[in-house]
Amino acid sequence: MAYSKIKEIEKCLWGKYNVHIKANDDVNIIVGINGSGKTTLLNEINKMALENADDKNRVVYVPSIDNIAMRDKRKVVNALTQDLEFYMFDMKTGPSMMYHRMSMIDASVERQTEMKAGIDNFCAIVNGLFDTTGKHIEIEGNKFNVVSDGELIPINALSSGEKQILLILLRVFLLNGEESCVLLDEPENSLDISWQFELVNILVKLNPNAQYFITTHSPSIFGDGWGDKIIYMEDVTTPAK
Repeated sequence: MAYSKIKEIEKCLWGKYNVHIKANDDVNIIVGINGSGKTTLLNEINKMALENADDKNRVVYVPSIDNIAMRDKRKVVNALTQDLEFYMFDMKTGPSMMYHRMSMIDASVERQTEMKAGIDNFCAIVNGLFDTTGKHIEIEGNKFNVVSDGELIPINALSSGEKQILLILLRVFLLNGEESCVLLDEPENSLDISWQFELVNILVKLNPNAQYFITTHSPSIFGDGWGDKIIYMEDVTTPAK
């Protein structure tokens, strides 16, 4: 098994607070005020997930867009764009969409059909979100195109929200539906309210076998029937003795 789901979390934050959580197998939405330790806890959960994974690629951590590290400081484009381009185009290490797409060449006909259907489904989900902005994406062979009003535009021309949602969904898609762990730190940053509202549903649709840990300030993230998956920091935190 590539990833063994986390059942229970017991951590001491900053030597001051003990956190005890019984984790859900599917979705865990961690809510708390600024400074309550959400991001610190998510980092600790990430360490646990990596320990539980035989294949480290089965653990996906997407930080807040303000905390994405620059891959190449010589480039003009920002860290978010660099990360998106890496997971879309990287052919050296994988996983990336183009790495995934080109792996179809050596696959059986049945597997090729399955993989193409998965890519088409990914594009349909993204294009459903992008529809209101007049844009859509196309993936064919080793080409990835963004089309706006009938014209090709570079990835960097997308808004920060469009790049962010595309990066999140791309990384979940590349898990190929396998049991895995997805950690998202405040994914609502830059996302339209309607996208926030749909996000968890879309994530679970893309990979129903993943265990999700999501920190957020936004009620829209859990507004569509995910209220029973909320973990309030104040409810699971006690002073360390």
